[in-house]
Amino acid sequence: MIRSTLATIRKTSGAGDARRGAVIVMAAALMILILAFVAFSVDVGYIAMTKAQLQNAVDAAALAGAQELNPYEPQGKVAARVRQAASDVAERHRAGNEPRVSVAGHAGKVELGRRTYDPDRGQFRYEWGAEPFNIVRVTASRTAGRRKGQAVADNRLPLLFAPVIGHDKASIEVSAVATFQPRDIMLVLDYSASMNDDSELAAIDSLGRSAVIGNIRQMWEDLGSPVYGKLDFEPQWVTVPGQPASGAIPHIDVTWQWTSIDVASTKDLSNVVLEFDNGRREKFDGLKKPRGTFSGTGSNRGRPIVRCWIKSGSNDSGAGPGYGEGFDFFDNANIRRGLGLDAVPYPYPSGRWDDYIEYARSHRWGQPWYDSDVEAAGYRAKFGLLTLINFWNKNKPMHRETPDLWKASQQPITALKDATDLFLDYLVAVNAEDQVGLSVYTFPQSDGAKLESPLVHDYKLIKKISRERQAGHYDHYTNIGAGMRTARQELETNSRRGAVRMMVLMTDGIANRSSTGASPRQFALDEAELARRAGIKITTTSLGVTADTALMQEIADITQGTHFNVPGGRSVNQYERELKRVFGEIAADRPLKLIRDVE
Repeated sequence: MIRSTLATIRKTSGAGDARRGAVIVMAAALMILILAFVAFSVDVGYIAMTKAQLQNAVDAAALAGAQELNPYEPQGKVAARVRQAASDVAERHRAGNEPRVSVAGHAGKVELGRRTYDPDRGQFRYEWGAEPFNIVRVTASRTAGRRKGQAVADNRLPLLFAPVIGHDKASIEVSAVATFQPRDIMLVLDYSASMNDDSELAAIDSLGRSAVIGNIRQMWEDLGSPVYGKLDFEPQWVTVPGQPASGAIPHIDVTWQWTSIDVASTKDLSNVVLEFDNGRREKFDGLKKPRGTFSGTGSNRGRPIVRCWIKSGSNDSGAGPGYGEGFDFFDNANIRRGLGLDAVPYPYPSGRWDDYIEYARSHRWGQPWYDSDVEAAGYRAKFGLLTLINFWNKNKPMHRETPDLWKASQQPITALKDATDLFLDYLVAVNAEDQVGLSVYTFPQSDGAKLESPLVHDYKLIKKISRERQAGHYDHYTNIGAGMRTARQELETNSRRGAVRMMVLMTDGIANRSSTGASPRQFALDEAELARRAGIKITTTSLGVTADTALMQEIADITQGTHFNVPGGRSVNQYERELKRVFGEIAADRPLKLIRDVE
């Protein structure tokens, strides 16, 4: 019994040893498998981490390179700047075992091209190498092999544990493409009457006589250099013709020079009587020549002459002894006749030649059409196309009054139009799918502004509309809030999903009209707050000394936008250069985006 039990114990103990040996072998095998999985997991994680680091590097590099895109500079120089910017940013990143990411040479590349939308196919087209550039692709490579037939260095990622199973390195290649994010932009432009102030005689003190007169001459030439009667461009004294010569009755011409007259008769003069603006008269007797110049003497010296009587030959007015033919310089019919305008229709729908005559005569404050600027410029009682155009600019600026003024170089509105063209040309050049609309203020109806164009891709249409509007086109006043409201409503209704909403607001004056119960200034600020809530950024530009720069700054601040100030007291050319610079900066200050679906 004892022997049997011992035998059984020996047998059982041998089986346990065998099982223990098998477990050890299995455990060793499993340990190797687990270590392999661990090694695989670590290396896979290492590869994923390195790839993510590379992707971050090329994303940042592509965005940095895209910031250097500029369609108006030589594209070779642009490409060099793009590559340098992309390289500099990439090298600030690490990836795996490399402390800096390179996108040059065998380690990567920077490509430039052009993205355009094909409406027929409903998708974008990518042309790498096509100019002007509007898209950048940055590639980072951790590879080995050949490129363009040349052997390149092995840049693959060294692995940690995979060499155990015969894989010591991993190949990785990533790329990123950056371009401009599309914007929906509403231009909100001031077309109030003050936008032609630099083309008026009142601007002589600030801009200089030659600049203002030169600009008005340019306007005359832009209008086709029209001729009306005897009007020259430079204002001249008017010569009023008398009755035709007949027997003993002479023909007399009297040139009115405000405080004096030049008289020319076909017979010798006998007497000349002058009447002044204070009602007094002065008589010159004993004359024996056919010509002469006459003005007041004594207390009448320097006084304006309103009428005269010229005694020559046998003419007689019956107004008194020695009173010959009478000439009344405040009778517009006499002035029209002297200027040759009797048979010339007034060229535009609103106004009369008599309105212009009274304006140019500018006798005294309170009289119809009086303008102290005419007197200050030295043109009082002189008549010419220079003052006629000034009359239109100041008193008849609206399209329904003088519809051709949009063709002329009114300033500073023409500088604004040119800057708008530059802005739109930039958008054409970069071809970044921006939409643009146009809101013009002020409009005389309750809306206070006019949506001249909804958001469109047709930049030529926006250019055309902008160019064909004139200062004071619809109304003289400045309803900034209405222009903003019209633009905001268009953006809220028709802007595209994913597009940046933006308003470009410009004024040269002070808000002086409101379409709500709020003050004109508060109306504009209320609209800025509504724009902020709608996610609309407003970039503002104030132009000239009369602009409310504080309001423009506050509107920009409310919406996290930017305010540009173009100071007054500058020449027209300086205004234009500065406006073009500002609008160029606005056009070029574009949000960028990364795109993944590149062919």
